[in-house]
Amino acid sequence: MHEQGMNPEDANDTLELRLTRALENKPEVTVPAGFAARVASQVPARRAVAISPARYGLLATRIGMAVLFLALFVVAMRASDRIAVTMEWVLCAELAGLAVWYGSFGSFSRQQ
Repeated sequence: MHEQGMNPEDANDTLELRLTRALENKPEVTVPAGFAARVASQVPARRAVAISPARYGLLATRIGMAVLFLALFVVAMRASDRIAVTMEWVLCAELAGLAVWYGSFGSFSRQQ
């Protein structure tokens, strides 16, 4: 028996043509008026989060100044030769540098 209908190759071509047309057809997108306002009104309000800065650098500076002051005291107790005196001057310069740094940045961070 001979079936009436389309040749399978013609059916595939027709199907491919229909798929191609469907894929090439761009849908029209419409956004209703006030959509953004409605979505924004449904979002819960965020609470303000207060975060204080850590200031680890200032803590390290304070600890460094205390250690340098203690080292100066220990070296001064045993200052009998030129190496100890030189060491005292180096420690004094480091302590002065830390004090200047702390004075300039320490007061700035307290203002914020």
